[in-house]
Amino acid sequence: MRLYFVDAPETNLKYPEQTRQQSEYFGVTLDETMRAGREAREFVRETLRGPFTIWTRWAAAGGRSKERRYYMFVLVGTNALDELLVSKGLAQPKGLRPNLPNGQKAAAHLNKLRELESEAKRRGSGLWGIAPDKTTARAPS
Repeated sequence: MRLYFVDAPETNLKYPEQTRQQSEYFGVTLDETMRAGREAREFVRETLRGPFTIWTRWAAAGGRSKERRYYMFVLVGTNALDELLVSKGLAQPKGLRPNLPNGQKAAAHLNKLRELESEAKRRGSGLWGIAPDKTTARAPS
């Protein structure tokens, strides 16, 4: 499955163009991007060891993978997984953006993610702590 609203770093160079885009976005090297991708993967594994809720619309999220995937929202208690990843500097706001199952508009959620990203940059969280100049990364698309 893939998360709505965010893109976490790749863990390898299987999709080099994607990894390169992520490196440019955060202003870090490919190796740093892939290391953060592994950190994001472990964070998600640890976070999802406890109870969580998945909401999906069964929207196909195939990408280049041959695996069948779907977009989803994940709540861990009252925390949205996409928000946690952005707050930790381990994902960028990006991707498919529908209105949320709780009725919140997509634009409002995206604004919240951008605020969380700005805060992560200010704190130097995750990949933002590696970037030599935290102000040079592109704005979220």
